[in-house]
Amino acid sequence: MKKLAYIAGALMLLFPALAGAQALPFVAAESDAASLGMAGANLTQTGSVANASFYNAAVIPFSESKMDYAAGYTMWQPSAASSNILNVAGAYNLNQKFGVAVGFQYGMNQAYDITDASGSVKGQFKPSDMHINAGFSYRFLPYLSLGANVGYATSKLAEGYSYGALAADVFAMAKFGGVKVTAGVANIGTSVTSKSGAKFCLPGSVALGAGYEASFADVHSVDVALDADYYFSGGFAAALGAAYTFNDLVSVKAGYRYGGKSPVGSFASVGVGAKFMGIKLDVAYLIGSGALKNTLALTLGYAF
Repeated sequence: MKKLAYIAGALMLLFPALAGAQALPFVAAESDAASLGMAGANLTQTGSVANASFYNAAVIPFSESKMDYAAGYTMWQPSAASSNILNVAGAYNLNQKFGVAVGFQYGMNQAYDITDASGSVKGQFKPSDMHINAGFSYRFLPYLSLGANVGYATSKLAEGYSYGALAADVFAMAKFGGVKVTAGVANIGTSVTSKSGAKFCLPGSVALGAGYEASFADVHSVDVALDADYYFSGGFAAALGAAYTFNDLVSVKAGYRYGGKSPVGSFASVGVGAKFMGIKLDVAYLIGSGALKNTLALTLGYAF
């Protein structure tokens, strides 16, 4: 109980008084197809942990894999050429006790025309985003782990102008049989200052997650997950997802996210996955509006 009290106190020390507009909103968005198929409800997911450095490193010691790698490509609203995201990530699980993860994402946004004072087009500029993270975790009790991610995110909005910030996540996670729960803070970091001198905060939140996984008849398994975020800016979001897997080979997924006033809007999702000899392929499709409309994500991974 003393350890639990210490962890709770440490998390509370990370709660800053954040309010107002949010900078670098992409740090709160999901790009892993394995998670997007369940509407991004991934805080307690232990089946695929390659991208844990972007959400919750505390899941790594509970994974059955020793190594987990993944590379993905996400097309946000491809019909409008809105944005494309490339990501590579990996996690190492040492004796189901210690976890280490790294990840890199690069977003390529829609180009716009550059004009001079007379209104003549001089060329085009393509904005870009980058997010690099590292995660660490320690399972200090058979049923309890603590994890932290630290990283740097930057956005290049115009020629000669970019801004970035340091960000961190801290989570505690417990697993009792098929029941999993986690709690922590996400995307807590330095503020961003605009050219006008205004300061903007990252989309930091208090995050909670719960999940349940079960297998039956040796070839069937189900996984249900629920995540919720309360943003320091005042927004609230929640995601509910479910997956069914047959014989550890083929899976189908579905989910729904309520975005509210959070950085990522509401959407429904469907997904499929296949796994053979450690090689994994996941595909997710988002049903939403605006920048989320017709979004398609692909992730290829390998775990052993």
